[in-house]
This record gives sequence, structure tokens and C-alpha cells, in this order.
Amino acid sequence: MNITAGPAAATALFDHLATWGEVSKDELRDLRSVAWAAALVEAGVLQEVYDDGGADTVAWYLSPDFVFLLDRDGSQVARRGCFAVPAYRSYLVGILAEGLVDAARAGMTAELEGWTRDDLAGLIPELNCLFDGLESEGRLIELPLSGLETRMAGLPGRDGAFAMWDHFLLGQSGLPKTLFDFVLRRIAQHSRPAPRVEDPAAVLRPLPLSREDGFDLGSASLPSSWNIRRRGICSGVALIDEYGRRLFDEDRPLIEVLPGVICDSIVEHPFYGAVIHLAICGWRSPATNIPSIELTVPTSGALHDTSIFVGSRDVGRLADLLGDFVRAQGFAPFGLHDSRVPDELMSNLLRNLIELRILRRHDDLLVLDEQYQASLMASRLRTVFRPGKKIQATIVAQLVARVANGGLA
Repeated sequence: MNITAGPAAATALFDHLATWGEVSKDELRDLRSVAWAAALVEAGVLQEVYDDGGADTVAWYLSPDFVFLLDRDGSQVARRGCFAVPAYRSYLVGILAEGLVDAARAGMTAELEGWTRDDLAGLIPELNCLFDGLESEGRLIELPLSGLETRMAGLPGRDGAFAMWDHFLLGQSGLPKTLFDFVLRRIAQHSRPAPRVEDPAAVLRPLPLSREDGFDLGSASLPSSWNIRRRGICSGVALIDEYGRRLFDEDRPLIEVLPGVICDSIVEHPFYGAVIHLAICGWRSPATNIPSIELTVPTSGALHDTSIFVGSRDVGRLADLLGDFVRAQGFAPFGLHDSRVPDELMSNLLRNLIELRILRRHDDLLVLDEQYQASLMASRLRTVFRPGKKIQATIVAQLVARVANGGLA
């Protein structure tokens, strides 16, 4: 990668990754960030997705060590990602090393202890490795100033190549010796280990699938961030592949083919799938031994206030429990706030399901739409209903356990 290309040029890519967690080959080209993919793969930020033949990279998604960035903004993705790029990280560690030596020569013992104990604790192995090389011919603290400056001049990035990076990521540019405080403040918060996410990530974002949100079949047939097929992180609806090609028969009228394709695709989204499975349980319960389950909208309440009833017991708001139902399917949920689905996202999700005629509102209840009921008993029986029984059983077991615990998890 040409390191003279500053990260400001990739701002759109960082924003995209913060939102969707994955970028396709087609999207990467449109974002004009092709050169950045290789750098972020080298840094361990992104993993590659290959085509069916294994010869061509068709997408890149956040690796398990960086999936947590889905709940951050684009600027934090940029800093965390760029700080992991080996060449830039070596440069930053060199700035920290020089600052620590200067502090030691100035007798700033208390400050050194505080920095190494707290701010730089995660970087100590890298700093020690650098010091081992620098002090192979004598301790830095004992060198005359001219000798110290000569040795520091050989550190990575001292040719000024990272000036644009510093300005964008540190909010300051200048000589390495003047940047210590800025590097310390920025890299400290972005170098601490984050929880590694081992389960596949499922992300809830606003999807424009209802007319209230501007949906129409024509726009749904064009490549957009929300309808690109995602291979590593589930964050949208798969209607367009990574090359920008439609995943449905283009020779048939959109009004005939696209509604069914959207319905089949959205049930694969763990957040949507969980709500659909709840509605299926409510439909099945009169004919099976499943407890009666209802999705109830409070009188004069909004969609996002929908609660789940098992029997006659209110076990809690759907928005509060949905993250647990996603985990029950083997996914790590993102897009939550304090472990809850934000009101605007919950409303969007339910509006979409009603618009697609998967759910319908019957007085104060959200129930399975008759059209979708018919589909479960016909052409989609083997793809939606039967594999869902295990998930449905798990979700029902969680709800029954909450009832037994007085509505608590």
C-alpha cells in the first residue's frame, strides 16, 4: 500500500464498515478504497471472502478481533484499524518509546509508572521489543543527546510519510518528538484488548422495506448497502450479489418475483427470524403443546412497545428480549443499546414485517399473516418451517424459563 495515501481518503469505507461490517468488491470499488483492503487484511482488521472457485476475493468483513467496532462510529473504526496497520503501528510505538526515554532522562518517575501501568499496559511487549533492539549497544538513558537523536532517527516512519495519517488520526501533525502526548492519548484507548467475537455477527440496521420508509420494488432491485449479499456478517437482505448481480430471475416481472425473494431472504436475518419464529409459535400453539404465545401492542402504544405474553403472563418487551433470541440462534447481536433494540429500529423491523405481509396487526396483537401462513404449508415448507422448529423450541424454552422466574431472565 502507498502510505502517502492518508486515511481521510478512506472515510467512506470506515463509515461503511462501522454500519454493515462487510464490504463487497463492487462496493469497495465505488468507495474508491481498493488499496485499503490489502492494508486492513495485513493488519488483521478484515478477512477475505473468496468466490465459489476460491480464486477471486469478492468481499471483506471485520475479523473476530475487530467485530466489536460494529457498535462504534466510523472515526473509531478508522483509528482502531489504522493503529493496527503494521507500518503505522511501528511508527507510533517508536514515538512512545522516544517519549518514555525523554521522560526517564528528565526524572519523571511517577509519570512513567502511571503510563506503563495504565495507558500503555497493552503495548509493553512491543515497547520492550523495540527497546531491546535500540539498547543492544548501550542504554539509551546514558547516551549523550546527540547519540540519542541519532539512534532515534533510525526508527520507522521518521521520513514524514505519515504526516497525513497523524493529522487525521491524532488531530495533530509535527515532528515525532512533539507528538508523544497525542499518541499517548489516542493509542491508549484504542490499544486495549477488546472481547473477541467468536460467533457470527448479526447486525440490526434500518432497512427500507416499508412504504413508510420509501420502499419500492424498483429501488430494491438496484444494488444498495442494505441489499448486498453478506458472507461474513449478517447485516441486510440478500438481493444483489458481491458483483452487483441480481440474485433473482431478471426475466420475470419484479412484482411477481421480488416479494417472495425478500421474504425468503429476511427470514435468514437472525433479528427478523426471531420475531417470525415467535409469530409461527403463536400460530402453531393451538394445535400443539406449545404454550400460547402472543405479541401484544399495548393499548394506545407504539409498535416498539410490543410485549410478549406466554399464556396470560407478560414476560417483557420484545425489544428487551430480542438480543437473547438472536444469541439463541448462535449469533452475536449488534445494533443494541444497553442490550436492548432501540425504539426506532424495533419499529422499523415490525413495520417491515407488516409491509411484507409476514405479520399483520389484528387489534392489539401482531399475528402471522394469512399469506405467510399459506407459504409455510406450501412451497417454502422445507426451507422455512421445518428447520425453524429447533430454533422455535429454544426460544419457547427461554420464555417458559422467564415465566418460571417471575419474568426475569
